[in-house]
Amino acid sequence: MKTYIKITLLAAVPLLTCGFDWSLGAQGKCGDAKKLTLQLSSMKDDAERTSAESRILKLCPEGPAGRFVTASRLERLGNREQAVAEYQETLKADPTFALANGRLGMIYLQSGMKDEAAVELTKATSTLNDPGYHRALGDIFKERKFYPLAVHHYTQAMKTLPGDAALRTCLAESYLGSSMPERAEEEYTAALNLDPSNATARLGLVEVLKGKEQFDRAIEEVKKVLATDQTRQDLHLLLADLYEKKGDAKSAEAEHQLAGNGSVPVPPALHLEHFGQGAEAQAAGNHEKAITAFQAALKEKPGWSEALRKLGDSYAASGNDDKALSSFRDSLRFGKDNGATHFKLGVIYEKKGLLDEAIVEYRQSLKSLPNDLETRRRLADIYAARGSFPQAVEQYQDLIKLKNDDPSTHFKLAKAHLATKNYKKAIESYQQTLLLDNDNLEAHRELAALFKKNNQASEAEKQFREVLRLKKDDADARNALTAIFVKNKNYPELVALLQENVELNPKDPNSHYKLGLVYEFQKKYEDASLCYKQSVDLDGSHAKALNALGRVYMKTGQINEAKTALEAAKLADPSMEETAVLLNNIRDELSPTKSAYKKKKGKKGRKVKVKKSKKTGKKKKTAGKKKLVKKKKKKQ
Repeated sequence: MKTYIKITLLAAVPLLTCGFDWSLGAQGKCGDAKKLTLQLSSMKDDAERTSAESRILKLCPEGPAGRFVTASRLERLGNREQAVAEYQETLKADPTFALANGRLGMIYLQSGMKDEAAVELTKATSTLNDPGYHRALGDIFKERKFYPLAVHHYTQAMKTLPGDAALRTCLAESYLGSSMPERAEEEYTAALNLDPSNATARLGLVEVLKGKEQFDRAIEEVKKVLATDQTRQDLHLLLADLYEKKGDAKSAEAEHQLAGNGSVPVPPALHLEHFGQGAEAQAAGNHEKAITAFQAALKEKPGWSEALRKLGDSYAASGNDDKALSSFRDSLRFGKDNGATHFKLGVIYEKKGLLDEAIVEYRQSLKSLPNDLETRRRLADIYAARGSFPQAVEQYQDLIKLKNDDPSTHFKLAKAHLATKNYKKAIESYQQTLLLDNDNLEAHRELAALFKKNNQASEAEKQFREVLRLKKDDADARNALTAIFVKNKNYPELVALLQENVELNPKDPNSHYKLGLVYEFQKKYEDASLCYKQSVDLDGSHAKALNALGRVYMKTGQINEAKTALEAAKLADPSMEETAVLLNNIRDELSPTKSAYKKKKGKKGRKVKVKKSKKTGKKKKTAGKKKLVKKKKKKQ
């Protein structure tokens, strides 16, 4: 176990080594020789290689490069023991000589010293991207069941050897060991496309299909292998198992006979017969009959996981969720852990509103089926619905890694980012949504609101325009664009938008009124007056339109018309201050006599105010009068 830990650490952590730099001596000749050794593996011609090795020995006969060449020649001659000694001496002289680590690791591997080989090959791959070294490490780690490390090294090797069917098969096996059946299926399929005769890849694919309960496909793949080698009894047993799971009792019995030639006992067929009847009825949609058949099969073979799972399916299809839950749980209790069954449990729990239980089952399902899109989507949606947005973000991001071209997932991720106030990420996700589906109205609308909130007016305007492209009568988008145009003093666009509002809503008095306001601001009083009149025609009590109409009449000198309009506005809304002010101005202008105050000198040079009487026109004293009366009383 200590050795495995050592290997794992070496694979994950860069090695820090030091040693004497031979390139500093002999005028850098050993450094040049070391560089030349890196080219040896690419030389296919023996004469070219021999010439290069001779040059290396001439440049650095006693240095690490020279020793490496000596070791290589010994290895080719079959003298592994001496070769190992020379490679070790090379590394003593220069611990960074990765080629020596690689060759030493390969000799150890051929000698069965796999732990030592892993150490040396890990050192080599830290600086050299040699597909042979990565492949050897992948084989070691796959055998040790260190599947993630095996996947890493096989993937590195694949970059150089993409057409190697055997390598893809090894990678698929490592994915399967890492509980990543979807990736395993991809690699098995790729391997078979490269080499259809690869029986290992085909049987590996059978295991994946079996786990996904795609029994028909699995049976076809096994038959393809049997067609090339009919002597393999183990394949007949595999077929028997698949037929049994499918519910085909007769075919399963026949395969048992072929597998054992009579030496393998044939299992009782009654439970298989009932199971087959249940599967047939289930496929036909007759779940009541299917339930009876599966129950009969379980009576013959209690605790049969496959029958319990099928029974649960029929109960669920019949709407009997409680019995379906019980059957699925028993299926897991008596059989192997099954991701598909956990998913079915999660669906029922979610349907019943038991979200905590649903989350547990979906997470359990993802342990064996990590690439199942529907499971991950449901889990993400539950988190989002419950307000657990950080967890929702995590699941949506994982979902996008598996399937990047689904706009709805990007949209949901954007909303989750928005809920966590990560506006930058939210904008990115909305934009990605629209790259995939530019007709997503809600995405345009929410992105526009987000740009508006962040004071990105030009970007918000673009999105609001897209909203109107998709929904021309969207009132919120039109109001938002109106505010943007007013703020930016973009009057031509504003007029065009408001005219469009009138065309869309010709019977809406407010649309005419708003257009009139813009015309009035532009001093186009005739157009403004026409808009206000149309608003009043549609709604005779529209106080704002009446007031605005009166205001325009005053500006154009139509005082009597202004008075009529303003009095109607006051009647419609007595609280409007502007209407009262405008009416007072009209009254002052229309008054036949005007009150005027003048200053006049009184007795003894004292100034007094006099006011003309509206009736007689005579001047009256209006100031100082009280003081004169008081003086008269004192004299008396």
